[in-house]
Amino acid sequence: MSGTKAETSGSPVTREDLARLDYFEDLRDRYLSIESLDARWHPIDQADLTSDRDTCMRIHHLISLTRSVEETLDSAFRSGHVPGTAFFGRGNEAASVASAACLDDEEWLIPMHRNCGAHIAKGHPPVSIMAHFFGRAGGPSSGRDGNFHMGYRPRKITQLISHIGTMVPIAAGVAWAEKLRGQGRAALTYIGDGGTSAGDVHEGMNFATVQKLPLVIIIDNNQYAYKTLLKEQFACESLVLRAPGYGMPGYLVDGTNALLMHKICGEALERARAGEGPTLIESVTIRAVGHSVYDKYSDYVDMELLNRWNEERDPVKRLDAYLLAGGIATEDEIGESHVRARKEAEEAREEALKMPFPDPEKVEDDVYAP
Repeated sequence: MSGTKAETSGSPVTREDLARLDYFEDLRDRYLSIESLDARWHPIDQADLTSDRDTCMRIHHLISLTRSVEETLDSAFRSGHVPGTAFFGRGNEAASVASAACLDDEEWLIPMHRNCGAHIAKGHPPVSIMAHFFGRAGGPSSGRDGNFHMGYRPRKITQLISHIGTMVPIAAGVAWAEKLRGQGRAALTYIGDGGTSAGDVHEGMNFATVQKLPLVIIIDNNQYAYKTLLKEQFACESLVLRAPGYGMPGYLVDGTNALLMHKICGEALERARAGEGPTLIESVTIRAVGHSVYDKYSDYVDMELLNRWNEERDPVKRLDAYLLAGGIATEDEIGESHVRARKEAEEAREEALKMPFPDPEKVEDDVYAP
């Protein structure tokens, strides 16, 4: 996905195209690239997206497992097992999983609060995720959080900071460290459409391009910043249009298409590893649930729009249909993948609930430097 390819292939995007941009229809069978103010539409060749069968089935299982883990956590919350709150990424599983699945074992993931799928794809065990939300000593924060401030150092996953915009400059710092090490490794981070309004985000993106850092930044555009509509968040037609202003290539894609996300993000990471600098990917989905488990989504969401996305762009059902239609997997294989995912999630829940709560005598452990 070099700059030359982005400039010379595809059909030009007009100002009129952007003025009437419809995420649902316009990204149905194509995606958009932009570099040096040259924006182009690219048709999606589904055959070109098909990785080897093992990769397709791995992504399918990870997406199914992500949904099962979040559904199990939601049930556990309503049963009183989660002392804090929870933010789920239903509708975003494909973008989260397929992008993080492109990372090597030694590369860093800098996630947000809705990137449970990225955690799982990077190797964070579901039992550890459950233990964290249950406030148990066996979780990555040793039971000190019970919320979404979750990292997992054994798999090079940084911990989330509540000030969401801050994660981009942190990711730039991680990528800078990797560049200085000179081992050809990259980093991957996410920011929400609402989070892009934070000043820290712009500082991080500017620094990343000036220093040509090996970083891929994904904007999770789920069309709502809590209850705030996109048109009340930014005036440009789409957030990817900011990419040339920073000096990096950008891509606008349907984030419910798992194999497309895997292709675009994989190529962006290869570009980063080769020393060609950062890439901005705007992944468009829809938040299929409330902002948090306390939120009454129906009070402010466009239910007609939500139903259209859920019916036609549910990432789990969409990947099921694609694998079946392409002869990549049978109905039995797809069903077995879902059954195995639900079983893994339930077993993780039961194992986590057996873990002890943290010992009050150890409350100051790891608080102060030795």
